[in-house]
Amino acid sequence: MSQTVHVNERLAALVAAGTSPWLDQIRRSLTRGGELRRLIEEDCLRGETSNPAIFEKAILGSSDYDDQIQELAEAGGDARGIYRGIAVADVQDAADVLRTVYDETGGDDGYVSLEVDPDLAHDTDLTIAQAREYWAAVDRPNLMIKIPGTDAGVPAIEQAVFEGINVNVTLLFGVEAYSQVAEAFIRGLERRRDEGKSVDVHSVASFFVSRVDTEVDKRLDALGAPEELHGRAGLANARAAYQRFKQIFRGERFAALREAGAPVQRPLWASTGVKNPKYPATLYVDGLVAPDTVNTMPMDTLLAAAKEARIEGPTADQDPTPDLQALAAAGIDMDDVTDKLLRDGITAFVTPMEKLLAGIESKREAIVTQRPPAIESALPDELEQGIAQRVRKAAEEHVARRIWSKDDTLWGPAGQPEVANRLGWLNVTEQMEEELDDLEAFTREVLADGLTDAVLLGMGGSSLAPEVIRRSFGEREGFLRLHVLDSTDAAAVRDVEARIDLDKTLFIVATKSGGTIETLSAYTYFHAKQGDGRHFVAITDPGSSLVDLASEAGFRRTFLADPDIGGRYSALSHFGLVPAALIGADVRGLLASAGVAREACAQHDSSRSNSGLWLGVTLGELALRGRDKLTFVISSPVESFGLWVEQLVAESTGKEGKGILPVAGEPLGAPDVYGEDRVFVYLRNEDSPLEELEEATGALARAGLPVITVSVKDDPADLGRIFFFSEFATAVAGWVLGINPFDQPNVQEAKDNTRRVLDERTPEQPDADDDALRALLGDAAPPAYVATMAYVAPGDAFDAAIAELRTTIRDARKASTTFGYGPRFLHSTGQLHKGGPRTGRFLQLVHHAEPDVAIPGAPYTFEGLKRAQATGDLQTLRDHGLPAERVTLTGDPVQAVRDLTQRIKEML
Repeated sequence: MSQTVHVNERLAALVAAGTSPWLDQIRRSLTRGGELRRLIEEDCLRGETSNPAIFEKAILGSSDYDDQIQELAEAGGDARGIYRGIAVADVQDAADVLRTVYDETGGDDGYVSLEVDPDLAHDTDLTIAQAREYWAAVDRPNLMIKIPGTDAGVPAIEQAVFEGINVNVTLLFGVEAYSQVAEAFIRGLERRRDEGKSVDVHSVASFFVSRVDTEVDKRLDALGAPEELHGRAGLANARAAYQRFKQIFRGERFAALREAGAPVQRPLWASTGVKNPKYPATLYVDGLVAPDTVNTMPMDTLLAAAKEARIEGPTADQDPTPDLQALAAAGIDMDDVTDKLLRDGITAFVTPMEKLLAGIESKREAIVTQRPPAIESALPDELEQGIAQRVRKAAEEHVARRIWSKDDTLWGPAGQPEVANRLGWLNVTEQMEEELDDLEAFTREVLADGLTDAVLLGMGGSSLAPEVIRRSFGEREGFLRLHVLDSTDAAAVRDVEARIDLDKTLFIVATKSGGTIETLSAYTYFHAKQGDGRHFVAITDPGSSLVDLASEAGFRRTFLADPDIGGRYSALSHFGLVPAALIGADVRGLLASAGVAREACAQHDSSRSNSGLWLGVTLGELALRGRDKLTFVISSPVESFGLWVEQLVAESTGKEGKGILPVAGEPLGAPDVYGEDRVFVYLRNEDSPLEELEEATGALARAGLPVITVSVKDDPADLGRIFFFSEFATAVAGWVLGINPFDQPNVQEAKDNTRRVLDERTPEQPDADDDALRALLGDAAPPAYVATMAYVAPGDAFDAAIAELRTTIRDARKASTTFGYGPRFLHSTGQLHKGGPRTGRFLQLVHHAEPDVAIPGAPYTFEGLKRAQATGDLQTLRDHGLPAERVTLTGDPVQAVRDLTQRIKEML
């Protein structure tokens, strides 16, 4: 392989030290689009591995395979036959690209691996039969067939090697199991030698690394062991395997085979993407360097290694004895650990294949029945060229690749705050998959203690995803009922308390910073009512003040979230998934569907294969062209999704006078009530589309309004996919707008004004009279929007009354309308109100709930805090020169809103 000036020095040093970097991923566009060739030439890539989980994400997360699926489906192929056709074609393509490596290294490298079907793991004969089938079908010398190192797999490995089939042995965790497969490899070669056949048959033994740390770290935590022991087991276990490798392949028995020209069976370090965000991204690269080894890395680990790897000699050859002895002294039985991981691995081995076949069947059915693809769009002709140009620019500037490389210069100068350390959401699905067993065990523990309800105390990013998950999944028998309290309204506090039994309730105190005033006020109130710390858990960032508070108060548990994830991007982290697990939501399904979106968004080559990139580019470009009112039309079962996505889009994009205004919950109208500042995103239930929504969105498209349709499944677990997809698109839109989508510079301003009002006892603001309301709303035509902000207890009846108010304003003036409960919106859309385009007009509604509720130890009550927040926000808006008026709702707030609607209707 010829090297150029672009060869990455760190990865070249890794190769020079004897470790071959392989990519733990395969995808058609990666191969055919030239990225695989670039990785070989610039990043020293020496091989590639695949498995059903990789194919699942590639096939279901992209459109790369739709043409072949259609061709095979129309030919009558079933799901399994379609998968095999796709897999063989992909592996052939990749093998052809890697053939140069194979030839230049004399067959030592340049391999592509294809796995036998996981449901054959316990059947030796069928495993051998399929290994022969794949070997013949692919017909490439640089193919390796992946066979599991199970009891049934060991004789299959020997037979395959004897027949001249290169083998990648997978599912290895323990050193003794590794020894058995090494012996099987040697026996196969010896049989060939005895029959006068060439012994030039290659094999690697895939030894899993990060999963060992995940399991051991959990056990260390349970044992109360020192923190310094964390993250040492995976490397020590792998190093022990390398010691065994040297004993076997540098010993006397193998000497005769080596003399005959046999290659060694190289240890392959698998599962080398770190699962714990506290560990360096290249931990299992830097720590496992040695001659005659392979390191197969996920794409993000390979990118991290290219930037950060430190090659400092044969680190895999270090003596693991001190670490293993320290772990044993702490109570860790490594044999039990690796036995458990093997059992779990065999069980999990089958699941991705089942999901893959189910997904292919779904696509096959879509082709046969002519079901629409995942994304459709109806865009006015005059907007298409601008979007096309922006898409080309995204490709030229490698936007998707730079996001995954965590290149902070994509959104501004290098080193600016809240960029590089706010990209943890890209990898959160893999991290949280390792937490699932723990979350399920925690849920069982809570239920076993007789708890029936959970109250989440949080704001913004800490509360909105759990609320959407709660509404989407509903109450599940045998699990906790979730109540989300993200209000300082006294009636809201009293309502939650009235619906629970304090002795059967778990309070979830959720705040990244640990200092959110609303959350801590609610905690103080309920802790005074229920003083047993076992009724409280915390979700927060490491080092926050809540960590100490939880320890002092004897909380049942503290969940430490990844500090590199901002609040509004935290739906798939502990902040969203701990409450989800407690209510019995399909957390595994949420992460699985998010993984599909993650794979789709990881495609670097073009927007046609990266739906998140295309959507972000399109929404950003439309906003620059005046279509900045992103209006959501959402089907069940995820119709509450707007609550969460409002914060994501508004707080991420609304700054520096720019932004995309999310409009959720606004009743649909006829095309003539909308202005030219709108774009519609329709989340369409692909299984059960609602006729009313189909007709309404169709009418909008026919009228020339831009409509983008994203298919969602009739399964609330699909929220995981939509969460990740939206996050990636929002990050891309930030690039288009030229802003940092991860900071929130104006949120603190409102908080400071709240504190000033509390300290200074600022008097109440006067209500708007008819003249003031007429001035506020009379000429509120596009591009203006009207934001209604209600400091009142949330409720369905109030929501319905607000919908009538919004419809009245929109139909009269064509202005986009939004609505938010205070103080919740201060942590979400409030950023766009102050920092976004200066087109907002703000109507603040305040209701004084009685009786008030005291906050123990505080010089103010809940109503006092609420009034201070309302007044502080009103002052902040006016300080920015924005039109803002207040109306106080007296008596029944629902009826008061209806009366206000009639009053506004008459004046407009």
